[in-house]
Amino acid sequence: MNLQSYIKDIRKDGKRCFTIEDIVAQFHVSHNHARVSLHRLLKTRDVISPARGLYVIIPPEHQPHGSIPAKELVPLMMQYLGANYYVALLTAGLFHGATHQKPARFQVISDKRIKHSLTFGDIEIEFIYKKSISALPIQNFTVSTGYLKIATPELIALDLLNYPNHAGGLNHIATVLSELVENLDATKLIKLAKDIKAEHQLQRIGYILDNIEIIDDNHAEIIINALASYVAEHKLKYLPLASEIPKTGYPRCKKWRIINNTEIESDL
Repeated sequence: MNLQSYIKDIRKDGKRCFTIEDIVAQFHVSHNHARVSLHRLLKTRDVISPARGLYVIIPPEHQPHGSIPAKELVPLMMQYLGANYYVALLTAGLFHGATHQKPARFQVISDKRIKHSLTFGDIEIEFIYKKSISALPIQNFTVSTGYLKIATPELIALDLLNYPNHAGGLNHIATVLSELVENLDATKLIKLAKDIKAEHQLQRIGYILDNIEIIDDNHAEIIINALASYVAEHKLKYLPLASEIPKTGYPRCKKWRIINNTEIESDL
């Protein structure tokens, strides 16, 4: 069983991965025999196995890094698992021009529970579980392994505040929002917040944008005014800027109906 030749042949056909079932069928061997042979390829770093039964080919130019880039690996893996997903949070921000807060991990939100982060050499992928994501707005970015599903700017903004621990805290969030704001659509943001019952995060987003320096002041003002009108019209409940900090004894911002229980500053 010459797996090296097999890999070269399928690579010529444009394939980037294969399964253990492919090996069993191709070479007419048992699953156990296939696993033993594939284990040798794992040790030589010719392939990696991001999911049970799936093997992704690592071409020579990527072997020093231990993996193909995460943006190429994720579509292969999630298609194999049959999982809905989207690239999220700080990682998604990179695709929309928010480049100052580069995450150490490639962040993915999925409706499939994947208990542990994946690490292959220089590549680390963090998976965050969300029960239902099929109706959320995403954009497809073309990569060499297919289409990579990326959160829209509006979804990123809301997720950053829904998952602050995965976003590095409010100062990091403020930095991303300051860069992301030029791509935000106020109407889409408000509609999405209502759809996912996260209207309260509009208060935090508005407050943050209203209290940091932003390069694109004109567009930011449009977003801020739209959010302020929504908050005033719906008389949303007061909530703390930082949900993890006690809210008693702090001043209140009437415009945003925010309890200002922490200082916030963009890193830009």
